[in-house]
Amino acid sequence: MTSTDADNGDGMCEDPEGTRYLDDYNAAESLPDMFEVVKDIVECELGRHRAGLMLGFVDLGISHGGFVGAYFVVGGNAIVVNRTALAAIRSRQPELAKPYQFYLLLHEFLHAVGILDEAECRATAAWLSAKTLGENHDVTRISRDFGAIFRNIIQPGYGYIPPEDTTMEIISGFDRSSVNYIY
Repeated sequence: MTSTDADNGDGMCEDPEGTRYLDDYNAAESLPDMFEVVKDIVECELGRHRAGLMLGFVDLGISHGGFVGAYFVVGGNAIVVNRTALAAIRSRQPELAKPYQFYLLLHEFLHAVGILDEAECRATAAWLSAKTLGENHDVTRISRDFGAIFRNIIQPGYGYIPPEDTTMEIISGFDRSSVNYIY
């Protein structure tokens, strides 16, 4: 599928130079900014859209066997990001914080638009990131081999200890293009 295959006729998916998504990604400074790029990519490349999502941060912890970066609440409207893992990546690999966040948003938004099978979701995220951001982009590398890239984030230990505070922090202005009636 080309970016114009899913074009709804308004020209929003046209990209004659082939750099629009990369330029938009580079210009994105916040999670809401990144989410707008993610939504644009998914709508233009797959013809799928979902409005009215929320983004929340919760301390989900990290164990010696791995970590959950984020999840989508199926049947709901929330993408939940593991604040603990994000803080570890920001601390240990700050250059990968933005591509990591972008990948999480892309992956979870694919779930939100109906790609629930995990293997299919991962493959679609890898294909989309390579097509729209480039084969060697950090988002593409993360989408292809998440575990290898973040192996050093996994802390040695003797098991998972759940965090004491599981309060969710909601990010305001997250899905802003879908809520244009609130000022």
